[in-house]
Amino acid sequence: MMQGPSIGSMLDQQKGFGPGFDFLRIALAISVVAAHTPYVATGGSAPEQMWIVWFPQYAILVMFFALSGFLIAASGLRLSLKEFLVNRGMRIVPALAVEIVLSALILGPIFTALPLSDYFGSAGTYKYFTNIVGLVNYVLPGVFAGNPAPEVNSSLWTVPFEYGCYALMTVFIVFGLLRKPSAIVLGAVVLVSIGLALQVTGHTAQPSELPAGVAGSLHDKIFSTAPFLGRGAKLPVAFMLGIAIYLYRNRIPYDGRILAACCALCAVVALLGPADWMTQPVLNALVCPALVYITAFLGVSKLPRLPLFSKGDYSYGIYLYGFPMQQVVKVWLPHAPLIVQFVLALLLITMFAAFSWHWIEKPILKLRSRFSFVARKRLEPDDAVEPLQGMAQLGVAASGIAAKRSAAS
Repeated sequence: MMQGPSIGSMLDQQKGFGPGFDFLRIALAISVVAAHTPYVATGGSAPEQMWIVWFPQYAILVMFFALSGFLIAASGLRLSLKEFLVNRGMRIVPALAVEIVLSALILGPIFTALPLSDYFGSAGTYKYFTNIVGLVNYVLPGVFAGNPAPEVNSSLWTVPFEYGCYALMTVFIVFGLLRKPSAIVLGAVVLVSIGLALQVTGHTAQPSELPAGVAGSLHDKIFSTAPFLGRGAKLPVAFMLGIAIYLYRNRIPYDGRILAACCALCAVVALLGPADWMTQPVLNALVCPALVYITAFLGVSKLPRLPLFSKGDYSYGIYLYGFPMQQVVKVWLPHAPLIVQFVLALLLITMFAAFSWHWIEKPILKLRSRFSFVARKRLEPDDAVEPLQGMAQLGVAASGIAAKRSAAS
């Protein structure tokens, strides 16, 4: 019998709802905004000169998908396949669809350099709606044409990987693999092994078509979208390891010494890199398991909720509206220092995230509550807030955009 607490016992102490996950979701979402700030400002990056800053770009999404795997594993065990798919679809699709529609029909017409007749007459405007189903299109005709970065929303590249992870979970549910956690671990090992085998046999990650300006050879080795070798390869690995750590939760120690060792490993890799040997498969094998443990440890810990974000789960809204609002700030203040662009963008992003939560996501939770434990927790009275507050913030932001457009013309 294990001496000392386990990840599972810590989760049980919190009645199955790890309080640290709320903190992590917001912290990681804000970290994505911070990581995008230099790219929005310059339209490119110089990863060979980024030194330690390169590491969070790898780690943030690993932790996000590990967190997702850990939390979704419980519903995969509890729900039927139909209930699971309905639950996940209701969580992801409505807010995503609203963001895509707002971008194409409101943000686009305001910020396009084209005449409105040309904008609405372009097939690219309507092609943008395919983002809802995971067919990623980054640009709208003429939108942000004067900005260094061409995309309306660069973050959307993870959407098909999110859907892919749900497809993996479907396979796990259908074949009863959630009762066989060793099979989940084996699946992650196979994915990493394929990447390592491709690397050893001379295959390389190909540069991604978009975002523009990030096609340096070293950067591609770490962040390209190529399957098994590129930046997307880490996501299903992290997701499966997150599932596995939940399934093994009662056998995995909640130990500060293990946490310290994992953090030390990550720090050493961050300080040494980026380097030629740090390809995606190598990082997935060496660092990804450590990041997954860190995520689970912090998730079941009693971390405080951030005061400004304590009225709901704004993390998804920050993810959805982060990059578009950063692009808006770049239009408004093209020469402002990075820290100013980041702070102003974060304020604007938070307003739209509050709108998304209180007017889209939280109402949907009421429909999900009969099969979602997390949804029921989110609907408890301490999360209540007046929806009009979020709408008022949205109105302020929208009027500011319109005023800026009028002044420019």
